[in-house]
Amino acid sequence: MGMKDDYYREMEAAHQQYDIFLHDVKHMMRAIFALSKEGECDKIGSIIENMGTTLGNIRYRTICSHTVLNALLLERSGYAESVGVELELDIREPLCLQGINDKDLIALMGNLLDNAIKAEEYADHREGIFCSMTMAREGRHIIIQTENSYDKNRKDETAVTKEKESIGDKHGIGRKSIQQIIEKYGGIMEYGDRDGRYWVKIIIPVQTKSHGTKQSTIA
Repeated sequence: MGMKDDYYREMEAAHQQYDIFLHDVKHMMRAIFALSKEGECDKIGSIIENMGTTLGNIRYRTICSHTVLNALLLERSGYAESVGVELELDIREPLCLQGINDKDLIALMGNLLDNAIKAEEYADHREGIFCSMTMAREGRHIIIQTENSYDKNRKDETAVTKEKESIGDKHGIGRKSIQQIIEKYGGIMEYGDRDGRYWVKIIIPVQTKSHGTKQSTIA
């Protein structure tokens, strides 16, 4: 898997940059302490600003700790930006994704974001895409949610979904793929319109260890 290998290397490089940054922090703090003795507030401010910039540049390419998901989210974020679509990602860790096959994870999130980006791209009034991933409070399942704008002037049955379900030139293939993956893992999907915005909510059970046993049920 070329893409997977490429992004494994990128994540390793990011981790190395974090290590270097943390190693250098102690020297920066010593310099700040010495400058504070001399009352050099401007120089202290410059060092702190530089530290923030350096850390921000590292974080820019690290959306989440899951290497394959991180690769996909980075790529889709770049694509959304290239077509003028605002994509906000809220990935809350820890996420129990080890039970989901990498190929299925790529297909699920890739199709979900592709659909949202396409609908947002052709919407008359773009309000941006919001996508979140989090574990339920009890930790038994993962919740994935997206929300996006769409063309409100289309009154036919496909006004909400058709643009979102297209992959290439074929309509509906993306959603079918999403549904198959959700069914494979025993999950459920809900979707609809709320205040003129199209939303999708996916719940997938995850395997968690509890007193030596595995659970895989939706609470």
